[in-house]
Amino acid sequence: MGNEYGIADIATFPWMCNLIGFYEARDLIGFDAFANVRRVLDAFLARPAVQRGLEVPERV
Repeated sequence: MGNEYGIADIATFPWMCNLIGFYEARDLIGFDAFANVRRVLDAFLARPAVQRGLEVPERV
């Protein structure tokens, strides 16, 4: 994620989320060693549109 939010950012976000969330591979890939990747993930998650998108379908 540079100065502009683009298609590459949108395409990369699900991979990052699923690697550390769904696949629980945080330690395997050494996620915590990549401060900028963490920064970008936090920036994605702070976007209101991303927050709304993560609720589709609605969580029960």
